[in-house]
Amino acid sequence: MTNSVTFLVGLFSVNADFTLFQRVMRIDEASPAAVVGLGIGILALLLVVVSLELWRQRRELKDRVRQQWRIFEGLASSKGLDSSDLAFLKELHSGMESLHSPDVLIRIPAVYDRALESWIGDKSLSTEEWAKLAHIRRQLGFKGLTGETSLSHTRQMTDGQIIRLAPEGGDEWFSARVVSNNEDCLEVMPDAPIRWGAGSEIRLAFSRQGDGEYKAHVKLIRKDPESPAIVLGHSAKLSRQQLRMWVRVPVFLEGTMRDMVDSDGTPLDPAEFPVHLLDLSGGGTMASTPAELPVESRGVLDFRLGDSMVEGVRFILLRNGKPAKDGGHTCHLCWDGIEIPAQERIMRFVFERQRLGGTAR
Repeated sequence: MTNSVTFLVGLFSVNADFTLFQRVMRIDEASPAAVVGLGIGILALLLVVVSLELWRQRRELKDRVRQQWRIFEGLASSKGLDSSDLAFLKELHSGMESLHSPDVLIRIPAVYDRALESWIGDKSLSTEEWAKLAHIRRQLGFKGLTGETSLSHTRQMTDGQIIRLAPEGGDEWFSARVVSNNEDCLEVMPDAPIRWGAGSEIRLAFSRQGDGEYKAHVKLIRKDPESPAIVLGHSAKLSRQQLRMWVRVPVFLEGTMRDMVDSDGTPLDPAEFPVHLLDLSGGGTMASTPAELPVESRGVLDFRLGDSMVEGVRFILLRNGKPAKDGGHTCHLCWDGIEIPAQERIMRFVFERQRLGGTAR
């Protein structure tokens, strides 16, 4: 195949001696039919070469895909998933828009959450199907649904979260605690017995410190007569009632500042250096830098959050603070046009850090 390609390149090269054609066929003495035949032969040769290359690439792709699925099936078997579970995960993978390899569904909760959210959509699933989804999640070792579930959906609420409930059209509110957040429903435990029956329209409200109050309309699915716990359906529509100042939580995270410019756009020297994040919020951060930076300077911040990186977050330096304990210079940064997915990741991290307490490293 390589010799054929070399021959064709030489045949059509601008610098090739025209006598190459004459060695194949004397053009000046050939009939039109012979010239046409030569052209068809050359095109046929090109087609063969291209077809062989496409076949080789396709074979390599198939081999790579088969290897990925072998890895996937090995991981799935090690987690106790059966053939029907594998079939469902393959269906989830086929519906994903990104080109993730199959094993990420098993290894990364965020990818599984996004794929599951897309697959559920507006489907009307049976109780057995919902139970199957919960079973698969537990087998995978994913504790909850909060990894990357949309912040506008009640599936992102955490177990143990305190909420308030009231009947539609009523003013009497009851406090309750989320016992478990499942794929199809929320199981909650009211502080006092409630009189509402199955099918009742319920108003749900909950607060997050520093982010405001959210409300949603849900339906009471069932009520166990032998237990005070009740089961509520999910809602993908949360309304934000009020906005407070962003809450900050203490952290100690490594990061990198880059593309630094002064307020007038003049590049700073150095333009890239390592930093430590000392606190974090959905609106900005306080960082420790090796040298003091000018107020209103701008740049881009990359930092590790959990198991992955948050990259390309633009910021403005609002003010400088006291010297940091690590010997650096503290500065207060405000996010400048941060992308929503990155901000949601930070907010989710902050909420989880509030719940658990302590300083993140």
